[in-house]
Amino acid sequence: MAEKRDDSSYSSDEKRRILQELDERRKREQKAKEAIKAYLSDKKIYTYKGKEYYKVKDYKQSFYVPRETMESLADTIRDVELERSGYTANRRQKGFIKWDMMSKRILISLSNVRVYYKPFEIEKA
Repeated sequence: MAEKRDDSSYSSDEKRRILQELDERRKREQKAKEAIKAYLSDKKIYTYKGKEYYKVKDYKQSFYVPRETMESLADTIRDVELERSGYTANRRQKGFIKWDMMSKRILISLSNVRVYYKPFEIEKA
């Protein structure tokens, strides 16, 4: 059975390493938040049924992603309910969304069963 370590039982090197890892994670999340905020700064916001959405462009149809979901993306993958509109009808679709820091793009998986991310652009204002 593993013993629970008391705070005083960590060496100063271990404490320094843990604090350094936490600081690096905090900096990475802060950088991602700033990048997503800059990316969304010139994007058009739509209001539908009292909620605000960003329009994600696709060659066949459009998806509307809630504003609070987009603004909370940083270093995480979020499950999202997309408002879908196209030629067929308006309907909701569940999937996953994440922010790719390297390419500065939104990646969406339109299925929560078979997860395959595809890059999308958000409509500019």
